[in-house]
Amino acid sequence: MKSIKTITISVPEEMSKDIQKLAKEEQRTVSELLRESFRQYKAQKNFKALVKKGKIVAKKKGLTPKDFGGPFED
Repeated sequence: MKSIKTITISVPEEMSKDIQKLAKEEQRTVSELLRESFRQYKAQKNFKALVKKGKIVAKKKGLTPKDFGGPFED
């Protein structure tokens, strides 16, 4: 069995209503919805960090968008 930790957060009343409405529409619990939101936030943050590192490496190697072709070309 997975270990579960309960945390409490404060949100404006209107946001609370929106969260509950969306969870109901998606037939999920509020906890499931917020866990998924956090996973997506974390994935986006990791992706942005990867892009930043990629730009640094590309710059060190003297690469330009034209070197990658496709949608990266100017």
